[in-house]
Amino acid sequence: MAMDNVGNIVNGVLEARGWRGKVLERMAVELWSDVVGEPMNHNTLAQRFQGGTLYVRARSPQWTHELHFLEARIIARLNGRLKQPIVQKIRASVTTPPGMARTKLKPDWEDPTFPAALKRAQPISNEPIDDEAAAHGRLMAGEIEDEEMRDCMARLIAAVMRSNEAKSSDDK
Repeated sequence: MAMDNVGNIVNGVLEARGWRGKVLERMAVELWSDVVGEPMNHNTLAQRFQGGTLYVRARSPQWTHELHFLEARIIARLNGRLKQPIVQKIRASVTTPPGMARTKLKPDWEDPTFPAALKRAQPISNEPIDDEAAAHGRLMAGEIEDEEMRDCMARLIAAVMRSNEAKSSDDK
């Protein structure tokens, strides 16, 4: 089976199940570190995507300013990687330290609760998760010739299925 046909099948499944938007939104968050590079990656953390806006947490006000200056470039890179213009805005924020008024802070303060430990790239486990979603993901991606792409797509499909299952159980 040609790669174009597999791509069309995957795209068709994502569209039919209503997963395409959620997959792209999650990918926008996950691609952040690749797109912004260092040192921006070390000082910012993409947290969520909602309504065309990517919400980012910054270590300090200086990094929110830097993001503001680079916003158009970062949006273009993200949308280029996603191959769709879903990211319209980036909103950066800094958490004020507990018990401190923003007006009392020095200009060069940093968020003491910024999750520096999360900034280190954590390898994605290739350990197979053996559940129904994983089996379904492997089945759907089985025709993809490239092994790395097939495994990645199978994990992505399984993750989306698990997320949808969790949402539907929360709604009950």
